[in-house]
Amino acid sequence: MVSYVVTGSNRGIGFAFVQKLSANPQNIVFALTRNKANSADLLELQSKLQNVHVLQADITDILALQDVAKEIEEVTGGTLDVLINNGAHLSPERDDYTLDAYDGKEDLLEKDFIDFFKVNTLGVIKTINVFLPLLRNASQKCLAKVITISAPAAEIDFNLKTGLSFWAPYAVSKAGVNMVTAKYAARFKDDNLVFLSLSPGPVNTLGDAPKEVQETAYGPLIEIFRSGYPEWDGEFLRPERSVSLMLDVISKITARDNGAFVSQYGNQRWL
Repeated sequence: MVSYVVTGSNRGIGFAFVQKLSANPQNIVFALTRNKANSADLLELQSKLQNVHVLQADITDILALQDVAKEIEEVTGGTLDVLINNGAHLSPERDDYTLDAYDGKEDLLEKDFIDFFKVNTLGVIKTINVFLPLLRNASQKCLAKVITISAPAAEIDFNLKTGLSFWAPYAVSKAGVNMVTAKYAARFKDDNLVFLSLSPGPVNTLGDAPKEVQETAYGPLIEIFRSGYPEWDGEFLRPERSVSLMLDVISKITARDNGAFVSQYGNQRWL
């Protein structure tokens, strides 16, 4: 069986990963969530499928991560084939803030950057470090894979082309984790490991919200994104579609992709 760990798995992209992967009985999926009590959909899936294991761990909590790593080790015999770092910090309260909007609010500036980096950058490092021993014992004949979900907003050219000046702490923390991917790739370039940062594309996180709600939420973003990429069709992907595209990329990566940052299409097509 091929073993997967998915962090941030209780909703959205993370839950879609667990659904897609567990549909193959040859996979075993370890779904990490910060709070099992608030993960009803995950627990229901676990009750139906023997190859889904729901485990509780905050990716900023090294002791909790070590505990779940021990549980996974017991199930797999000490190996892990694929780690998908999907867990992330989001803070919609100040999504519209540009960096200069923090002028005179230095305490808030520091808080926001620390909060985003603590989860989106340091949390990923902690998670990778904890699971490295299992990954280096990967059971697959091919490379073990460490996939970190990033974002178009973390790509420099994307920001310049679209004029995307807000989402600052989030974008900077995601750009930071892209460098984390490169650093691990450089460190383990001679090992049976490949590290990749992967953008999910623009994803609809509103689920089945009415069309008018979605248009209100995404209308301004569509206008901004199209200013840099006029060929984009304006479609925000459902999590299931985004995950299908990303899994296709994951299935095809080789050692030549080590340390790269690519889109859901496996290239630099961010939309």
